[in-house]
Amino acid sequence: MRKGINICWEDCNILRIDEKCPGECEYHLQSSEIMQLKGKSDSQMEYIDLLKKQMAFWITKPQKIFDDQLPITMAESEEGKKKLTEFLNQYKINPIVPLYYLKERLSLDDLKVDSSLITYEDHALEFMQHLYTNEWGKVTSFMSNNEYWKLHDLNDKFVTRIATNKVIKKISSFDLISSALTKEKDQALVYFDINNKYDLTINLHLINNCWKVQSIIIGKPELFNSENEAIQQVAVLLSKNETTKASELLSKYSNIYISSSDFEYYWGLYYTFTKNQKKAEHHFLQAMILDPTFVEAKYNYAFIQHSNQRVIIAKKLYYEILKETPNEPKTLNNLASIMIDEKNYDEAEKLLKKCIKNNSEFEIAQQNLDRLEKLMK
Repeated sequence: MRKGINICWEDCNILRIDEKCPGECEYHLQSSEIMQLKGKSDSQMEYIDLLKKQMAFWITKPQKIFDDQLPITMAESEEGKKKLTEFLNQYKINPIVPLYYLKERLSLDDLKVDSSLITYEDHALEFMQHLYTNEWGKVTSFMSNNEYWKLHDLNDKFVTRIATNKVIKKISSFDLISSALTKEKDQALVYFDINNKYDLTINLHLINNCWKVQSIIIGKPELFNSENEAIQQVAVLLSKNETTKASELLSKYSNIYISSSDFEYYWGLYYTFTKNQKKAEHHFLQAMILDPTFVEAKYNYAFIQHSNQRVIIAKKLYYEILKETPNEPKTLNNLASIMIDEKNYDEAEKLLKKCIKNNSEFEIAQQNLDRLEKLMK
């Protein structure tokens, strides 16, 4: 039985189309109606492959609907092709069914076939192919943050990160093992075997009716649901200032969740706590690249720019943050501080009053407002 045995789904499909698999196996087939299979499949690719194999089996067996004739023999005459075509054309068939296989195999020119359905698995496979061939421009085009990266000239930074990963740079072969789709059908996980040695899972989101890669995990799909717990573990250790233990966990999890903005952010905090501003800056930038909407990462990166007198960059980032979260107090205060230095007092006053209105106990903002009022006299 397939259950409990490491047998690939291609081999399993060859065995189970005759419906002789034991009933206690969860992968056995329950019906042999053409294109009406009932049985478990771990991916759409497996199901399509199963249908093709079942079609190949179906055309070589006597069919009652055709007075026990073999479809493959019927296809040798124009009259037989016509009967087959009329029979198949009467059904409304799900686009995922590879009806094109029968059309090509039996030369049924008049068989109506929907254009091939492009699935999330197709996107994941194409993405993997680009990783394999090192076509990095195409790799980034599949990522959900590609438009932001292009706008801010950050594509190369993401490529550097991915291309140097020890698993990805060793890809010589890959096989799709399984996939899963959420109930809302807007998020999917596709699981690959790499080089018969490594596990890799791709998380895709449906954005504007197009599948985009959200994240890459070096591991099995089960790890996707463990990421939040792992993040929490690191956060707790850093909150207790247990930096050595936090560093050990960050090293472990960063090798698994290679496109996680959260772990990059916590690396940034780790290096902030250990007073290595250069590395903290690097990791906050990485977190911001991986998730352009990550306000805390963007703020910390902007703050470092501000502290190092790179005011133009800091201002740009502060405005980006306020566009996403208009009442973020630290950003309002820091941007007001820049405005004071630039003698743009009206804008500074507006920002500080907005900050204090929603955060009356924010002492630094109040001090800046007091300083501003003195300058405006």
